[in-house]
Amino acid sequence: MPSKKPNILQRRVTGAVKPSEEYHATDNATKKENKSSSIPKNQKKSLKVSAETYKDMKVLKTIEHVSFDYEIIQLLIDQYYKDMTEEQQRRYTVLRENM
Repeated sequence: MPSKKPNILQRRVTGAVKPSEEYHATDNATKKENKSSSIPKNQKKSLKVSAETYKDMKVLKTIEHVSFDYEIIQLLIDQYYKDMTEEQQRRYTVLRENM
């Protein structure tokens, strides 16, 4: 007599563990919001630059007496903005507001 294989639909999964707590999507969303709000505004993104560019930034930071990389980057952006024509400044402003 051939052995009868168990029906796949009637098969029981052994070793399944019941969770001690139910899953609530709202709890996980709240936890994610709390994590993102705890990050300071100036540290939300990272920027990779070459070793040579980083060296140049360090020199400029020393000359300008600033402590942080984002300060020297902002100083460079401000200087570049001052050198733009009025038309370029308007375009920059529009593009910046729409990003």
